[in-house]
Parts: sequence; structure tokens; C-alpha cells
Amino acid sequence: MCNEPDKELSVEVVLFRQMQRYWIERGFQEIKEQLGLHQYQVRGWKAWHHHLALTMMALHFILETQVENAENLPLMSCGDVKLMLGNIPKNKLDEPEILMQTIHQRHHFREKDILRRRQFLI
Repeated sequence: MCNEPDKELSVEVVLFRQMQRYWIERGFQEIKEQLGLHQYQVRGWKAWHHHLALTMMALHFILETQVENAENLPLMSCGDVKLMLGNIPKNKLDEPEILMQTIHQRHHFREKDILRRRQFLI
């Protein structure tokens, strides 16, 4: 909670607490868009909690994967991790190099978009 009526909070503390909300909202947005939180069809609270827990665990796995690969793939997104998991080689004929080329190409386009957007902000 950002406001505490019994205590006088500094502007820095209030601002920090309010800024933390962004990351919570961003997490829910990722879960809804990428992991299917919005696709639940449950009839009870227990099922809702199970569905929410599973999607949160999936997001945690994806975030861990992003952190582990941050040095080699700094722009790895939730969609990239899903693409990689969907293309795990099923036999020796599958080429993981093709997948990595696809990921690097996606990152190249994403980096160009980031640079383009920065030019508009300046």
C-alpha cells in the first residue's frame, strides 16, 4: 500500500512504492497475453487459484530463462521462450541452429524498433 495514514512518508518512499506497481501490472499483462490467463473457464475459487498458480509458475520459468540467457540474448521475450520450447528438437533431423537464427533475426528487428522509437523521443 502506498499510503499509510499513521506515518509521514517521504516523497522517495511513496514514489518507489508507486513505481513498483508498474512491474506487477506488467507481469499480469504478460500472463494474460502470452500464457493464457484470460482463457480460464472455471466455476470455483479452487480452480481459479490453480489456474492462476500454474500461469504464474510458467511466467517464473520464462523469466528465469530470460535471466539465464541475458548475456547471449539480451532482448529475449516471452514469445521467444515459447518459440524455443515449441521447437525443441524431436529427432536428430531438427536443426536447433535454424531456431537460433530465427531468434536472432527477431532480436535484430526488435533492436531496430527500439532505436527508431528512441529517435522519436529525442
